[in-house]
Amino acid sequence: MNLKSVLGIGLALGISATNVNAQKANVVTAYNYNKAFERDKECSDLEKGIVAIEEAVKDEKTGSWAKTWYYGGNLYFNAALNKDEECRAKFDNAIDKTMEFYLNALKYNIEDEGANQLDLENAEDQQKFMGYIMNRKTSYDDPTYTRDILGNKFPYLANALLNKGVESFQNQEFEKAKEMYEKSIMTNAIMGRVDSLGMFNAALVSERLEEYDEALGYYTALTQINYGGPDIYMYMASIYDRKKDTTKKIEVIRKGLEKYPDNEGLVREELSYLLTTGQIDEALNNFDKAIAKDPEDATLYYNRGLIYDQMGEFEKAEADYKKAVEVDPKFFDAAYNLGAMYFNAGAEWNNKASNYGIKEQAEYDAATKKANEYFAKAKPALEQAHEIDPSDKNTMASLVQVYAIMGETEKYKAMKAKLQGN
Repeated sequence: MNLKSVLGIGLALGISATNVNAQKANVVTAYNYNKAFERDKECSDLEKGIVAIEEAVKDEKTGSWAKTWYYGGNLYFNAALNKDEECRAKFDNAIDKTMEFYLNALKYNIEDEGANQLDLENAEDQQKFMGYIMNRKTSYDDPTYTRDILGNKFPYLANALLNKGVESFQNQEFEKAKEMYEKSIMTNAIMGRVDSLGMFNAALVSERLEEYDEALGYYTALTQINYGGPDIYMYMASIYDRKKDTTKKIEVIRKGLEKYPDNEGLVREELSYLLTTGQIDEALNNFDKAIAKDPEDATLYYNRGLIYDQMGEFEKAEADYKKAVEVDPKFFDAAYNLGAMYFNAGAEWNNKASNYGIKEQAEYDAATKKANEYFAKAKPALEQAHEIDPSDKNTMASLVQVYAIMGETEKYKAMKAKLQGN
């Protein structure tokens, strides 16, 4: 080896040592600037400290020190949670950077070399990392860093991430919102907490992004911790509806009913499914059970009456419509359907009367009488419906015919004028 080569190697080693010393100095400088900021609240101290620490993390040596990332995390933490809006605005990525730096601080603080090699962007490595953090036997180079991050900094960071997610969602930055919610979930998980609100928000934003399988994953996890009650099952059913997966939809509805058998929304969804699939007997049986549990729910009587009406079970439909109106006198659909059912029955008897010949006067009179009895019953029900909703044209048209049949000329004229005026 000649003198030139020896000098070259020496020069290279000298440059390398100089660079390491410079980065070590940057770590110390960053620490000092952070302390200065915490004392004087000068934004320039944060800016200078961040410049120094960003240089230090690029170096192979100082970039593998837990304290490098810890000091940097503290700088970004103070930038993210700074009460001075003007100063905070200079670090618009401070929350993301705080998360990045503290996670690396935790990783490099673990004494196991395997932990230091983990890629925290990789899902499998994230699970391994969580294993280290959750294991009480894990040893740390400086336990005070870990205690401070998990015990003091992460609770504030998790809340900041959640708020940033909400802000991004409101600005319709849905990808960013989802990222923030997921980081909030992860931050809480590292602390051994379940971030139910973060999971719920992540599910909602996943729906907006039409990432339905991910939304279902979050909703399913929420059902396991009983968060959100029956609404979560309704959200899941809605997703399956959009996916046109009826089997899964009714499956999740029935799982919800196992936990919340009295929930009106879930009951109605199951009943709707039973009716559309022709399972009438089971639907009626479910209505019977629902009414037994909540006899003051007018809509249950109305819907059961609707089924009986469609089945031609006149007396049962009549009883349910009447009960619905009794429970809720402002129930328009129940009052109108009751009146319409009577009106249709009257019209049917009128048709029968018109088919009798001259020699069947008695039969004609009997049919006409029956028709008029039904029209007389239709009148108060339709009038009640009209009182509830004076603008409904179908009700007015039916009343015009009823008044004409019953010879109530003044009411006929008034209702006809009202109908034509509309």
